Amino acid sequence: MKETITAADPRIMRLTSQADDITAMCHRLREEYHPSLHGKRFITDAMLSELLGVSRRTTQDYRDRGLLPYYRLDGKILYAEEDIEIFLQSNYRPKFD
Repeated sequence: MKETITAADPRIMRLTSQADDITAMCHRLREEYHPSLHGKRFITDAMLSELLGVSRRTTQDYRDRGLLPYYRLDGKILYAEEDIEIFLQSNYRPKFD
């Protein structure tokens, strides 16, 4: 006798759940992965503002004041991660003793 398997079968439901988890993981990886170009990794203006918890107007102010180097490609603003690290280190203030 052949068994009929339906979508309500626990095995199918478990498989569907695992597929959903894998899909969500792939989406997260795609959002978080930044390939390097000549050893440099870049992030967008929107990503930087979210990372630093500041507005995009603030990141524009950093650019306008020459505080943070950037690349402009057809209107898209990109920052090298190493430049962001230098910017953050230059603004680091240690705690008082």
